[in-house]
Amino acid sequence: MGANASHASVPEQMDTRPMSELHLTEAEYAEYKTHSAHDTMYKEMADKEDQKLRVVGFNGDTKAVFRTCNPEGHEYIEVPWSSMDSVKWIAQRVEDQIRVALHHWFLATADGVIFKTFGELVASYAAFRVKEQVVLTLLMPTDLAEFSAFHLKQHTWKQTSAGAATSSSDLAKCVAEFHLINPDATSAWSAYLAQRKAADTRVERNLAGYEGEDRPLIYEKIEEAVDDVLACTNLEELDVGDAVASVHDCVVPLSANLADDGWGNVSSAEILSRIYSPSSPAAVDVYLEYHYRTRYESVEFYCNVYYRIHASITDTKLDLSTPRGPRKMNGFRSFFEMGLADVPPGRRWRAIDKRTFGVSDAQVRTLHRTLFGRLEEKIDPQATLRLLLASVGISFFVASGSGDVDDGDCFEMGELRWEGIEGNERWLGRNIRRVARSAAMEPHTELVDTVVDEGDADDEDAWEDESDNEDH
Repeated sequence: MGANASHASVPEQMDTRPMSELHLTEAEYAEYKTHSAHDTMYKEMADKEDQKLRVVGFNGDTKAVFRTCNPEGHEYIEVPWSSMDSVKWIAQRVEDQIRVALHHWFLATADGVIFKTFGELVASYAAFRVKEQVVLTLLMPTDLAEFSAFHLKQHTWKQTSAGAATSSSDLAKCVAEFHLINPDATSAWSAYLAQRKAADTRVERNLAGYEGEDRPLIYEKIEEAVDDVLACTNLEELDVGDAVASVHDCVVPLSANLADDGWGNVSSAEILSRIYSPSSPAAVDVYLEYHYRTRYESVEFYCNVYYRIHASITDTKLDLSTPRGPRKMNGFRSFFEMGLADVPPGRRWRAIDKRTFGVSDAQVRTLHRTLFGRLEEKIDPQATLRLLLASVGISFFVASGSGDVDDGDCFEMGELRWEGIEGNERWLGRNIRRVARSAAMEPHTELVDTVVDEGDADDEDAWEDESDNEDH
């Protein structure tokens, strides 16, 4: 496994001596601290009763120094920490115990993330969210190459690996490469093969840029949301290998531009994902645009999701265009739009919901058949709509409609939080149930696409009665 050169190489001007030669006596360390920056926050943020993380040495010399510093002679150091910590504060506590200036060494997580700087908040790293004790590895500059070669964190999106094609046909190549499920043998697959390979290459190239780091939380959120949706389907009943993993790989995040406050609260986002059909040479694009900002007298917020159907893939190139206003939608249609109306302005402003659900039952039927028309008995229209949301990082659970408070509609935030969307759960859940239920029924007449204006019909009585004749 090749290591990223920036992680494997020794930074310039770093002392390459072993730790034993850099280890200070108590008097020398006290003198060193008098000349270092006056920073006691790391002591104030730690409590002896806090949970403790363990720091282990990577080489024998470091382990020997740890044995002299550990009161019980162990080859590790333990220091208190909390979820409010920064890596720097943890490093300063370690520094106090080993008496080696922190600019001489690095810390790395158990899953292969190397902290080249110590300013990061621990809350943003997966290694600090484990249930068991957190374990870090202390690296001296000369340890970087070996650690990077064998332990550096790598990322991949696909859960399956390509197999051997049974023939030279495009369909056989697609089955081997993407583990298609009950594919349509009458369709042309050459463009699908080339385009989907390009899409997979794009996401893998994007993730390669985070070698030695955690991948951005949006990828974690998309994967978690997709897995949650697929767990509620009957795909596992198919006798075709790992059907769930195959469908997971059909979801490809093509671009993800997101800004948050460092604690997982999103302030803005533009995300484009493509969901390929596992059975037909077709796909659906999903685009999310999001903005949340608090001002002195008001709140700016909108969360809009759009979709674009590729009923038959004929272009080998990836189309990465997105909606650019109502006059340039680039083939996208509205799934939903939610936000706050900017009225009245100034001090009289108050939060007024402004939202539209744009998908009709006919459109849901088209979406469902495009993606899963040959798997309709294993994944239903409601799951299809939830999968569209999951592909752009919105994890949404749709209740059965019984009104059971313990089983209600809800956004599942986790480590990434979309401020502003909470409070719209019942409105969104009711609309998804309505169109998904209708889409699951074969129409008696040809249905025409319509845009549904939901207004503010989100009252208590609406939750109790979700009949087909309810006021939309």
